[in-house]
Amino acid sequence: MHKFLIATATTALTLGLSAGLAMAETYDASGKGMGMNANQVYGISDGHAVVKTQTDYDSFEVAAGHPLEGASGSCFGAVLINGAGVSGTGNCVFDTASGDKAVMTWTATGLGEGGALTGDWTVSGGSGNWASATGGGSFSSLTDPDTKKFVNTITGSITVE
Repeated sequence: MHKFLIATATTALTLGLSAGLAMAETYDASGKGMGMNANQVYGISDGHAVVKTQTDYDSFEVAAGHPLEGASGSCFGAVLINGAGVSGTGNCVFDTASGDKAVMTWTATGLGEGGALTGDWTVSGGSGNWASATGGGSFSSLTDPDTKKFVNTITGSITVE
């Protein structure tokens, strides 16, 4: 009987541990986010400005099954442009197709081709599968000054459970 209890306890412990371990999956984050911006530029002097950023994403072009497929949401923050120097940071909150919220943090590092804001992003958590998500990469966000429509090209990876 003693061997039966030990075997039963070992089996229950093994099943309990394996049920508690979720399989993490890593996705290539390459894609594009599109939407409208409502940035406010505060001109200081020639080549010197502070930008209060607000971008609203209405769609993402990502691979089928990607965790951002069908997501929408907003990014906000502030950027300082002073000559060739660019700095700033902000956050994004996305509502995903699964009903979870994904939170990202971005850091501006420069201006790219055509005046695109460039920098790095990281996953900062969220709800549901995003609560313990990790990842990050780079971005290049270009806005049409006439229409206020933007395309944010992202690279990197995202791991969700």
